[in-house]
Amino acid sequence: MMDREGLGDLPTFDMESLSRKPMVMMDEQDEDDYQYITKMYGPVAGKVLEYIEDACDQLEYKGSMMFDEYLDRTGVLVLADHIYDKIKEMEKEDCIKKDRLLYQMVCTLLGGELYHRRCRYRRKCRMFSD
Repeated sequence: MMDREGLGDLPTFDMESLSRKPMVMMDEQDEDDYQYITKMYGPVAGKVLEYIEDACDQLEYKGSMMFDEYLDRTGVLVLADHIYDKIKEMEKEDCIKKDRLLYQMVCTLLGGELYHRRCRYRRKCRMFSD
């Protein structure tokens, strides 16, 4: 408490920490929302998401291509190929890989997961960069 201009003892506030609290609460709310929505995925999508999360976990480090300002399309497609090759035994189709629904699902879910982690990374960087 400090006396400011004859106003008596007034509490002082750390404005820097106060401005971060809503960001942390929003981050937690976004994460809870994301977890809730992914639990509604069907069984195949849920299994595919497990492989995608595992691959993204391995890419979650500073300097990773996942956090580049502009994602490299070729790098993402190579990652999708790698994930697809791990789970291809789940699907028995005779068509080429690029036309298979499972491959398209891998690409779609991978894009969503990369987006989610990039947003989280940027929020945390902003929070701790000051």
